[in-house]
Amino acid sequence: MTQVLLRRSAEHKPGTRGTRVDVLSNMFRFIPNYKIDFYQYDEAFVKPGKAEPPTIGRTRAQELLYRLQLDHADIFVAKGAYDGRSIIYFAQRIPSGTYDLRELNEKASPERAARLQVKLTEVTKFASRDVIAWAEAGRPDVINMLQIYLRQLPNIKYVTPAHQKNYRIFYTDIGSVPLGNALEAWKGVFQSVRPTLQGLAINVDMTTGIMIQGGSLSDVLMARFSLNNARQLAVQETDSLWRQIRQFLYGIIVAWGGVPGRERQMTIVGLVPKAGDFVFEMKGNDTPAPITIKDYYYMTHLKVLKFPQWPGVRNRAGTIVPIELCRVIPGQLFKGKLPEDGQGRHLMLKMAKGKPRQRLDEITRDTLPRTLNFDATDPTHSGMRVNHHPIQVEARNLQAPRIMFQTEAIVRAGRWNVAKPQLRAFRPAVAPVWGVAIFVGSQDEHFVDQFVNSLVQCLKRLGVQIDNNRRTQRGTGQNILPTLEHLLPDPKDKSKPGYDPRKNPEKLPRFVLVILPESAIEIKTAVKQWGDRMIGISTQCCRIDKVKRNAVNNQYCNNVALKINAKLGGINSIALTSMYADRVWSQQTMIIGADVSHPPPGVFDRPSVSAVVGSMNGHFTTYSYSARAQSPTEEFIGQLHGMLEQLLRDYHDVKKDWPQRIIFFRDGISQGQFGQVAARELMLIRRAFERIGNFQGGSSPKITYIVVTKRHHVRFFPKEGNRNVSNSENCLPGLVVDKNITSPVYFDYFLQSHDALHGTARPSHYTVLFDENEMSADDLQELSFALCHVYASATSAVSIPAPIYYADKVCTHVGAYHFDPQMLRDAAQSQGDATADDGDGKYKVNVGFWNAALGSRRTPLKKKFFFL
Repeated sequence: MTQVLLRRSAEHKPGTRGTRVDVLSNMFRFIPNYKIDFYQYDEAFVKPGKAEPPTIGRTRAQELLYRLQLDHADIFVAKGAYDGRSIIYFAQRIPSGTYDLRELNEKASPERAARLQVKLTEVTKFASRDVIAWAEAGRPDVINMLQIYLRQLPNIKYVTPAHQKNYRIFYTDIGSVPLGNALEAWKGVFQSVRPTLQGLAINVDMTTGIMIQGGSLSDVLMARFSLNNARQLAVQETDSLWRQIRQFLYGIIVAWGGVPGRERQMTIVGLVPKAGDFVFEMKGNDTPAPITIKDYYYMTHLKVLKFPQWPGVRNRAGTIVPIELCRVIPGQLFKGKLPEDGQGRHLMLKMAKGKPRQRLDEITRDTLPRTLNFDATDPTHSGMRVNHHPIQVEARNLQAPRIMFQTEAIVRAGRWNVAKPQLRAFRPAVAPVWGVAIFVGSQDEHFVDQFVNSLVQCLKRLGVQIDNNRRTQRGTGQNILPTLEHLLPDPKDKSKPGYDPRKNPEKLPRFVLVILPESAIEIKTAVKQWGDRMIGISTQCCRIDKVKRNAVNNQYCNNVALKINAKLGGINSIALTSMYADRVWSQQTMIIGADVSHPPPGVFDRPSVSAVVGSMNGHFTTYSYSARAQSPTEEFIGQLHGMLEQLLRDYHDVKKDWPQRIIFFRDGISQGQFGQVAARELMLIRRAFERIGNFQGGSSPKITYIVVTKRHHVRFFPKEGNRNVSNSENCLPGLVVDKNITSPVYFDYFLQSHDALHGTARPSHYTVLFDENEMSADDLQELSFALCHVYASATSAVSIPAPIYYADKVCTHVGAYHFDPQMLRDAAQSQGDATADDGDGKYKVNVGFWNAALGSRRTPLKKKFFFL
């Protein structure tokens, strides 16, 4: 198996290009005690007389272990650090054995209090002399121990479902902000131990979590889906609202069956219709008898269900509880997305608008003393200390690449303006024939005409050769395809045998501008399937609310014009750097971007989609793509060899040559997956080379494999008094860090390529796991920064290299629009081809079916930016 490349300082020296600048980080020195040994124990709950261990959740387990140590204070002088599952650490040796545990219920009798026991078994000892060395080398078991010690206080103090699912972040409802639709924003704190080149550090960051509001489940659902009448909750499985409710509720924890604090809890995995009429067998002294849920509650609790026609929620064990009896536990993360133009997103942005320096001050003055105050009263006796001064980092500001349209753009803080002065596209497209499909009422005709005329002027100023004459059709949601087909040449011939408008491509519209209503998912889906799959025509959709707001807005029209030029095969601009000056290097290099997107939480009957894009020119501005369906939640791209083979053959079709170098940018892999995912994908890349087998000169391309991570919490801040900052008071775009706080194990660097409009800019983290091209840190960083400037429709540097951005867009676009709709309809009727319910609230996805629905033939627009 191909091995990932571990960092060796002698081989990978830091970069030197750019201007030296010192910045502050949200990293803090972590100082373990060099004289204290640590002991790891396995922990297990035991019920005397029972063979099977009791099922105990993490929150209750933390409480029980805390109570155990109070009850046996003479033994547990140094309190343990517990992971909430099965491991506990102590800063002194504790006798292995079984300890009686008193229940938390203060009214419980002594007999009942002794029914639960805890068994502790010593596993290993971490000697003080080894802890530091192993931790600084990144040894996972030692880092895990330190993480648990770090979080012990928050684990006890900040108990929410969100914290139980991610122990690195804890949230508080103090200062929470209602967002509407049953959602609210809570402030959170992230903290994690990181080994660095200069020793151990703690990464501390502020974050915001979107929470589902607590309270009555029926009230939450009414607010979430804007229902005005309780009868609207009496949904059936055939209702569209049923699927939305099921998706929203999946994974939510609710309480039921008692007063607050004494209730039972369950995690929802499914729904059943008309819960009151649901029949089950009630166990009793005699033979189990069938009974409805509403009769059961009346018989056993004298409880009359007010809404027996409402659904019930089901857990994995099969327990069903009517919605009206359930209460949502506060502090649960909402895993969906806020609407782009909604009030909730506006309020979230308002919360995030604080200046970078305010964020750092909040961390150092409030968060650290509150959560990381290891002092002489530390009950764990760990002897750990945290330096409350942020680590200063030696960084460099890279020179921005030159952005070339037909003339050079003026770049300020990573941004440029297409209209001032007016810039013409580096390679404008041609659109002698085009069309407009309007799916809104005639009352908006004035705005549509204004917008279309403004857009045409922007396209012309961009250099696109476009005729003012266009084919225009009006339609509704009931005649989508006929409306679109009337834009094709000779639509009256459609009924003739062998009719295929693609046989005369010169007569086809080069693109179709589509004006959509505000809510138009079905129309947009049909438009994209028609344009991408059926005909091979680029389509540009614009919602009427945006059209009305921006009918004569030059900036909006220019942004749409940039998308259209790219979709037509034009090149808006290129980025020039010293590396690109080496034409041999760039002409013989293929840049790859790869990503996997997964179905949203609560969606069980759709696959994940993997996508790979590959550059087709020496400026790295045109790309082809390949996409596949794969098993949900699977991060490894199992069909990478076939996908890459397609891209290599596309490259050869365009350039009549094979690449000598492949720079592979991979999104979405966590450090824990490096060995498993990256190594396997490198093997599949080799297999793609073997399938081609006839590379010029007999040698296959050399590979550089880089993982790019966006979801991390490292941030950089200008030092106080530094005036060389952006308008948002962030560090300037092009900030690169490859010293001080980077990994002692891997060859990595942080690059902040963009400026944030609001709040603190997030750098991307690059980890080089394989490098046959032997690229220097300077070359890799310069290339990464340049690729952040070639995103086709942007007028600013973006936060990640464009090919990764494109791969992410392809995943989303293909997953939404490219599966054969007829096959999906047939599968829905046959109930089983696409997915099968396993009876446990989950579905088994038939990946073969979904790839058949995707089809072996890619869209005719494969080498154009159809996904923008």
